[in-house]
Amino acid sequence: MQIRSSVQAVIVMDDNILTIKKRAYDNKTMYILPGGGQEHGETLRDAVIRECVEETGLIVEPKELLFVSEYIGKNHQHAAWDAHVHVVVHLFRCSLVDESGFNQGTEQDAEQVSLEWIPLDKLSSYDFYPKKIVPSLISALRQEHTPEYVGDMG
Repeated sequence: MQIRSSVQAVIVMDDNILTIKKRAYDNKTMYILPGGGQEHGETLRDAVIRECVEETGLIVEPKELLFVSEYIGKNHQHAAWDAHVHVVVHLFRCSLVDESGFNQGTEQDAEQVSLEWIPLDKLSSYDFYPKKIVPSLISALRQEHTPEYVGDMG
């Protein structure tokens, strides 16, 4: 299998981070950042903009790259059905350009339940995926670190 390149948008407003609430494989809910796969010929920044329009209806401007992480399925709890998956994820801090289309995404995922703003100081108490990245994410948003490669975060 090929390695897939993907992007995620880190959008913060009033100390709340925008997440997508979605149905997980076990019919529970989980929270993820907006984002998805990079298409052939598309820059990472263009992928962030497109994915945000598709999933949230928001127009964003990607700013700095916060993290590069990986998901290598064979190393994680979902290995039974994800063993073949290998994704490199690029997380960008984004600013809002136009929020008039909020929750009017053009291609929302079938598992998407809603968009939710979660207080940054409570993010670790939510079923946020991947949970391992929460401390680094909060540190990055508070500008307490420099961008880093955080490895396999599945």
